[in-house]
Amino acid sequence: MEAPFEHSGTLILRVWAEGEPGAFRARILRTTGAEAAPPLAASTADEVHAAVQAWLDTLLEPDR
Repeated sequence: MEAPFEHSGTLILRVWAEGEPGAFRARILRTTGAEAAPPLAASTADEVHAAVQAWLDTLLEPDR
């Protein structure tokens, strides 16, 4: 019998307003299983979206 697919990870997204209205900085901390990735910095919504999508893609890979 094959073990069920199960992965876990943690994503911590810290965002703070900075400078002009609508401007922000983000620090993104990610783990998948027991592996911690280096922290990321972002200052646009597209960068945050890309980081979250990449983390989800890695977490949900069935071969991990």
